[in-house]
Amino acid sequence: MMKIRNFIFGISLICAICFSSCSDGSSSSDSDDTESTTNDTSAKVLDLRIKKNGVVHNSSRSIENAAEITQTAHVKATAVSGGIQFEIALPSDATYLEIRRLEDIEGMEDFWTTRCELQDAWKYKGQTYKFVYPLCEPGEKYKFNIGIQVTDEKQNSKDLDAEIIIITATDGIGDIDYSNLTSRHIDLSYDGTKPTVKVLNVIPPEGDNVGTRIAYYAKNSSTETDWNNDVIWFGNYLGKKTDTDTVSSTKLHDAKDYTNPKNPVYYLEDKEECQELLATGFSHFLESTNKSYLFVQYAYTFEVNEMENPERYVWRTAILDSDAIKIK
Repeated sequence: MMKIRNFIFGISLICAICFSSCSDGSSSSDSDDTESTTNDTSAKVLDLRIKKNGVVHNSSRSIENAAEITQTAHVKATAVSGGIQFEIALPSDATYLEIRRLEDIEGMEDFWTTRCELQDAWKYKGQTYKFVYPLCEPGEKYKFNIGIQVTDEKQNSKDLDAEIIIITATDGIGDIDYSNLTSRHIDLSYDGTKPTVKVLNVIPPEGDNVGTRIAYYAKNSSTETDWNNDVIWFGNYLGKKTDTDTVSSTKLHDAKDYTNPKNPVYYLEDKEECQELLATGFSHFLESTNKSYLFVQYAYTFEVNEMENPERYVWRTAILDSDAIKIK
């Protein structure tokens, strides 16, 4: 279930960009970790700042004894000065590339945590793309899922089988400790028109261009999430991190209208004819799902300036889930 959840979140953030118009288509602790930014003193602070050399750092990995895998069908990984060097042979029809760190956190096996997406991967298709992944600690072992998506001439997309890399770093700028991820960190409310999403007990990533990505979903139950048969993604919000870490807005940046469930329609903000409804139409897209519960998945985005050409990459923290709330 965890693997499916991670997959769905990633696809919901990128699926809409595969369409060119409004067309038819189908959550490291530190010395203050017992303190709370809310009234819930039992919650632990999730510190998403990058740490190094044991300073405010507790590894949440459990792969110390795993055998190393440094080369797969499309990927070669090498421990180098500055981090882990990836050489990725992108297929001639490649359109998307993402490096996903895998961790075991209190029973959540191979949970996707930090993710690094190559912007405009299609520009490098047919080439061996090389870069140094810097978010690692010297002497620690890391496990990655390399996600490559390809698209055929008819614009049908598919994901290649995941390729797993396990390697011990010899250098790096540090990484993020997710050991407190299991506390509830997202509060969601809905007034019938506008959703309000508030981050609780979290220290955001530091640096330039820290932003937020919220994926909105609807379903018919408040309990176990049935990703295959019940959950519907209907929209994303993208924005800059706010001082209060609260997003209260009717705006969506891309969305899917299920008014006709057999022929749903995608709306993209970069298309003028979509902008008016996306700006104020949250309730419309939610109601089109015909579901009874609303929930969100939240992640911070950030840049890593220590990289060469940092503008080529979008980094995302692990997913933070809200509870499902009843809307009708």
